[in-house]
Amino acid sequence: MLRALLVDRFRLTVHRETKELPTYALVVAKNGSKLHEAKPGDTYPNGIKGPDGVGRQGLMRTERGRVMGQGLDMAFLAQLLTQQLGRTVLDKTGLTGNYDFILQFKPDDSQGGIFKGLESGQPSPADTLSPDSSGPSIFTALQEQLGLKLESQKGSVEILVVDHAEKPSEN
Repeated sequence: MLRALLVDRFRLTVHRETKELPTYALVVAKNGSKLHEAKPGDTYPNGIKGPDGVGRQGLMRTERGRVMGQGLDMAFLAQLLTQQLGRTVLDKTGLTGNYDFILQFKPDDSQGGIFKGLESGQPSPADTLSPDSSGPSIFTALQEQLGLKLESQKGSVEILVVDHAEKPSEN
């Protein structure tokens, strides 16, 4: 539906290409994973609750300098890191389960949304971490707290190329 709207209003045409670009490989660090596998059927009585007030797997909470996940797989974590680091992160951990984790790190204002905090200017509950706190970087926190590591490499990345776009048409 969104694609049809963009084509109609902006005369947008695009195509996909694959390019060799810098990526990160998310791998298990040399001392092994420190992730805790999620328990099937866990209702997380002290964890994150959905809009219905029920805790379950597949939920995530992000705050300034903190990410908490309940029953998330490594592909989801790689996608989250991709969005926030501005570079494709490929899951090369070999871990196939769902995991519970808390990741705490020093916020970096050069990174995107969840690592930076709320854009509205309103403080988040975790804003007790000041931007100049001495916490670890996201790279160090991944290794120390989760037993995972990001390795820089080049890889094939699918990109979307805009061929044509016009000023929007009248409503």
